[in-house]
Amino acid sequence: MLNIKIALRNIFRNGTRTILTMFSIIVGMIAISIVNGFINYSMWGLRESMIRGGIGHFQLYKKGYLEREEDIAFGYLIDNYKGLLKEIYRSAEVSFVAPEISFNGVLSSGEKSTIIIGKGGLKEEEEKLNSFGEIVEGSFFEDDSFEVMIGEGVAKKLKAKTGDTLTLMAPMKGGGLNAIDVVVKGIIRMQIEEYNNTILISPLKLAQNLLGVDGVDRLIVMCKDTENATKSEKDLIEFSKKNDLELKSWKDLAVFYFQVKDMYNTMFLVLFVIIMGVIIFSIANTMTMNVYERISEIGMVRAMGARRRQILLQFMLESSLIGIIGGFIGVILGYTVASLANLSGGIYIPPPPGNAKGYYSMIKPDFVNVLLCYLAFILTCIIASIFPARKAAKMEIVEAIRRS
Repeated sequence: MLNIKIALRNIFRNGTRTILTMFSIIVGMIAISIVNGFINYSMWGLRESMIRGGIGHFQLYKKGYLEREEDIAFGYLIDNYKGLLKEIYRSAEVSFVAPEISFNGVLSSGEKSTIIIGKGGLKEEEEKLNSFGEIVEGSFFEDDSFEVMIGEGVAKKLKAKTGDTLTLMAPMKGGGLNAIDVVVKGIIRMQIEEYNNTILISPLKLAQNLLGVDGVDRLIVMCKDTENATKSEKDLIEFSKKNDLELKSWKDLAVFYFQVKDMYNTMFLVLFVIIMGVIIFSIANTMTMNVYERISEIGMVRAMGARRRQILLQFMLESSLIGIIGGFIGVILGYTVASLANLSGGIYIPPPPGNAKGYYSMIKPDFVNVLLCYLAFILTCIIASIFPARKAAKMEIVEAIRRS
């Protein structure tokens, strides 16, 4: 405690210099907290928008479906899906299961046509599965109907609105082409622009009748929350082996998410290294000035019996206290700024490339990451003080007293 008291007195002996040094640490810690909070929330939003935008937490296919040839897709349908649903629901973490069948086709208004990527599903499950989509007009279809949901981009291409009758065409299992007149029940805006420009969601029975099949090509499993989804993975792996199915998690399907995550992590690392460089320079400069101003003091302390190691540790302790105090203030101010930004409604982010809509980003710093950065700041301060501290410790007593 005595050494800490002495160190505190020494660092505030020249208050202006110490405050300026702490200021760089405080600003750096605020920047790290804000950027970490922004990245943390953005990645959470991207992850959930992909999971709740149609991917789900897990997808089950008939074995061989993913490696199939495109023209024999109908040979890998899950025909007994209704019986399988009951067994999947036994897992406590499963929220719901959405049976789906996907297809490619053409949607026509009579005057204009566009290629669509369609999927047939059940109303209740599809509403939950696409909860991150924004219904801009109308509502979801009824299960026993000829109603469909189309993406906002599809509606713009065909100049379609709710209530319009369109013709949906797709190849059947037998190889022929089938066509059904459908009514636009709703228009949905998805996050990914390419998806938004091609998506059509129909009742499962309508899609099966259009394609001339009775089964589905996938079972999409949604868990209660993403953090606990892995608890169901072991059960689903066993289930898929027993029923000749193959399992894919959202981590296997959301390749774009991990590409963006790697990019953000690289940006954060670059920012962190830059801030570390500024802190090292500030601390080294401050401690070097302290050494030159306290040469006589170092000589007298050494003459009174202090060892070189004690001088070294004293200067390193002073540097670490600057890091501890400055970093702590930076963490508090960082969380304060984040809270104020969140209370104001967040920061509006324009639509990123490839996205159909912007969003308001909150700032949610990850406590563990911020704590690790705080400890790294303190360690950086200690490392930056080693050179000037060693210089002070190596001074000869006579030389130090004479230079005073």
